[in-house]
Amino acid sequence: MRRPCYLLLSLALWLPAFGCAANNAEPAPTAADSPKTVLQVTNRNFYDMDVYVVTSGQRYRVGTASGNGSTSTFEFPSQWVNNGTVRILAKPIGKGGREFSEPVIVRPGDVVEVEIRP
Repeated sequence: MRRPCYLLLSLALWLPAFGCAANNAEPAPTAADSPKTVLQVTNRNFYDMDVYVVTSGQRYRVGTASGNGSTSTFEFPSQWVNNGTVRILAKPIGKGGREFSEPVIVRPGDVVEVEIRP
């Protein structure tokens, strides 16, 4: 009768060792490991502009680009990287109107440069 008890006890002592060995494996790559995709906006207009990424009828505000020749840098929304074409929308703050860029395909690690002219 003691043999089965020792067998169970020895298995119980070995199982934690195997569990710890599995924890030493390298972690799977995450989205944080992929290169950042950046939107760089040079605004040569007098007005500050709200900047959006637009695709499939949806728009996502990425920030405000200051006017008078300033360059603003924004992290590109990850949900629209490698997801078809996008356009960049700039809307002047305090004035009507808006401007769209040409369609752009964005890939991980890209720097998308947009210039807003007066």
